[in-house]
Amino acid sequence: MSESVGRPVSRVEGTDKVTGRARYSADTPIEGVTFAALVQSDIPHGRVTAESMASAASRAAAAPGVLHVLTPLNCPALHALPEDLTWDLPLERRPPLSDLSVQHVGQHLALVVADSPENAAHAASLMAVSYEPAPAVLSAAQVLADPPVPEGGFGAVRHGAYRPDHFVKLTEEKLQDRRGPQAEPTGTTVEAIYTTPENAHYPIELSATIARWEGDLLVVHDSTRWITGERRALAAWLGIGEDRIRILSPLVGGAFGAKSFLWMHVVLCAVAARTVGRPVKLVLTRDQMFTSTGHRPPTEQRITLIADDTGALASTEHHTLTETSTVAHFCEPTGLSTRFLYRSPRLVVSHTVARINAPTPCFMRGPGEAPGLFALEVAMDELAEATGRDPLQLRLAHVTDRDQTTGRPWSAADLAGCYLTGARRFGWEDRPSTPRTLSRNGVQVGWGMATATYPGRRMPAGCRVQTLPDGRVRFSAATHEVGTGVRTVMAQVAADATGLPLDRVCFDSGDSAFPDAPYSGASQTTATVGSAVFAAAQEWKRRLGGRPFPAGGVGADLLDDLSFTVTSDGAPDGDAVSQSFGAHFCEVEVDEALGRATVTRWVAVMDCGRVLNPKLAANQVMGGITFGVGMALLEQVPHDPRTARPLGEYYVPTHADRPDFDISFLERPDYALNPIGVRGIGEIGTCGVPAAIANALHHATGKRLRALPITLEALLEPSDERMV
Repeated sequence: MSESVGRPVSRVEGTDKVTGRARYSADTPIEGVTFAALVQSDIPHGRVTAESMASAASRAAAAPGVLHVLTPLNCPALHALPEDLTWDLPLERRPPLSDLSVQHVGQHLALVVADSPENAAHAASLMAVSYEPAPAVLSAAQVLADPPVPEGGFGAVRHGAYRPDHFVKLTEEKLQDRRGPQAEPTGTTVEAIYTTPENAHYPIELSATIARWEGDLLVVHDSTRWITGERRALAAWLGIGEDRIRILSPLVGGAFGAKSFLWMHVVLCAVAARTVGRPVKLVLTRDQMFTSTGHRPPTEQRITLIADDTGALASTEHHTLTETSTVAHFCEPTGLSTRFLYRSPRLVVSHTVARINAPTPCFMRGPGEAPGLFALEVAMDELAEATGRDPLQLRLAHVTDRDQTTGRPWSAADLAGCYLTGARRFGWEDRPSTPRTLSRNGVQVGWGMATATYPGRRMPAGCRVQTLPDGRVRFSAATHEVGTGVRTVMAQVAADATGLPLDRVCFDSGDSAFPDAPYSGASQTTATVGSAVFAAAQEWKRRLGGRPFPAGGVGADLLDDLSFTVTSDGAPDGDAVSQSFGAHFCEVEVDEALGRATVTRWVAVMDCGRVLNPKLAANQVMGGITFGVGMALLEQVPHDPRTARPLGEYYVPTHADRPDFDISFLERPDYALNPIGVRGIGEIGTCGVPAAIANALHHATGKRLRALPITLEALLEPSDERMV
């Protein structure tokens, strides 16, 4: 009997990755391929003059090796997406190259196709165009201060501010919510504004696309995390059937949200390939990734916490102002966790979204929770200080056994266990309550903590089983290997459920020809695809009927019967709600003479259901924490306030920024969510991390820092300028 689940199995594609044999989209060899380069706007709002566009296209077309120049003047008309793909998802309402108007810096203006990447890039550099500039709206504050300028009514381009009802397709996750009394109670009050900047995804692998036509069939090799969704959107843009499109994405080299949707360069590659009659390859530059594949939008969050005479929360308010583009919807849902995390009789949560002349934002690792828990968890520390309580004890006193938004109990949750286990492993009982008490080797030391939480999600998925003549069994689904070890854990699930050794089972992904699966995001792939793989493996074992399965040379009578496709439903309806929880504890050192903060030690305890592979699970949490360290101390995209162009460099953590990790899990299988008892791990590691660091910095320095990233300059400011 196989016992693969629960073992620290190494990634099945790991050797290929470290030896360079792994093949990503840009590595795909295609005969007769041509190369494309983008031409992008360098103003935030206005219109390109037709004369200058025609002249620029002529210059580029005359350059060496150029095969075609695609512009708004000659681009075939593309269809608008159906409303269900744009009204609550960050897919753009306006087709690319549909007119000469400009809505943001970095908007695609043309695509040059040539016989080499160098010739394409050179020709694109020749396409200087002239603009008729228009007033640009560059911040949410500007939107709220100035009345919107009408442009196209309620069409593809929209202005002003609005308040969306819910988060994407999750209608129960309300962005405007309240409960309890209308009136605000009296008591100890903490009220402050917390800000987070624009963050870039910055994956290792640049977004890359190769589009080719085989007669009427469009084959797209793309770095995407939503194969089936990309196929649907691409079919809608082009006005063809989904059965005429195949998407291939064998491996994805990081994404963090940037590759969750169909971006405009993919559509343009498909159009250009049809026009030139040859495959077209486009690899975005690092600079183009900042304006072409989404980002986390900035937020301004106002939180008010009121405690009664006993120190218990009596009221919680969390109001968010964030931004989206003028051509697509996205709301960073920072207040979702606030609705249920701590027991509070009164709650008010709101989200306001301002449309500005900037690229379209989208999901980024821990959407909503990462920036939202920064604000909430720093506010909780401020309340603990205001009421004279230990931050851990305040949180323990407000743990709830049910989802306050619905009144339904958690299906399998132990947040208190995470707190207590983490505190013991960290040594929290030795933490002095007074800031600036700890020091080491001439630098200040601080200890901080924060709560982590992320929903347990599951969607429908399919899985194909193919039994091979040599005695191996192949499982497959149109999901994605984004570096999390999906192929490995799916093979482990299949091996255990079939009873086969792990080396006789494999799992394939990255092809839209496989059975449908949802996007690889929202920490749902293991629960979703794993349920389909488990069902397929159980059906395979049932069909085998107790017969011995030969190690090799499987006969034809078994091959057909043991090759089939199954589907698995989404999360079952039930009385319980699935939610993951965790606790972060960290130590920082602050050299106040240099303004340098270093995260030295980290303890994280996670309650994420059953752990299928402890090595990969711990790796995911470590990666999430490192991601959060960058968010707390390094990452932001500054812009020139006059031109809206990105400025400077984008700093991300390196190995030198890695703390000493102590990662552990509470094994609480969640069989209410799926038959294998798992919840996702990919994003919860980031949630709460910036707050834990900010709280530790306060403990080290006495400064309450409410704006990310926490920079050298902020740490060097005198305390009385930063403290309330």
